Amino acid sequence: MATPEKRQQILNAASECLARYGYDKTTMDDIARRIGLNKTSLYYYYRNKESIFIEVIVQEAKTFLDALQAKAIKSRGCKNQILTYLTERFRYYQHVVNLHHLSMDTLRSIQPSFKALYQTVLDREIEFIANLLQDGMGRGEIKPGPVLKLSRIILTVTDAIKQTTCEDPGHDLPATIDYSQIEKDVAYAVSLMLDGLTPKPLKEKKA
Repeated sequence: MATPEKRQQILNAASECLARYGYDKTTMDDIARRIGLNKTSLYYYYRNKESIFIEVIVQEAKTFLDALQAKAIKSRGCKNQILTYLTERFRYYQHVVNLHHLSMDTLRSIQPSFKALYQTVLDREIEFIANLLQDGMGRGEIKPGPVLKLSRIILTVTDAIKQTTCEDPGHDLPATIDYSQIEKDVAYAVSLMLDGLTPKPLKEKKA
């Protein structure tokens, strides 16, 4: 039976190997040797390197997002809080890509599996942004509306912009992506949505 302690040892070892060698150069043998297992034993816990990598990233993302949420709350106003969160969230994605030296082929191949496992983290993100929207509505910054639906739409648009760029066949390497432009596109799209939800000031009646 695969114990949580052993799985965590594997994830810790994988995290070290991935940071040191990058995703493509890290092997199951590298991970197994670091904790005194053979490669065959490692397959008892994980079916392949991709499944280990995805779980490592999801685990690290949970810790990162906790800190990011605390940072976003310190921003002033609902719109700034959400834009701060989305910008830093996207920069974390860049950090993961650069740290593990991911190729475009790797990014494209792991996206479907990553999305399925990341759902638990995504649910927490939806709830967090929904809470920001709810607070903004309470302060009169945002028109009343279905906060969970709005939150889900905001994250869907953000991830769609990122994913569309990564799937562009014109990019051979992640390094060829203009990440600064993606940040601007995300900020522009989300600002349009939030500005559309901003109550318009009442016009004063003429005496």
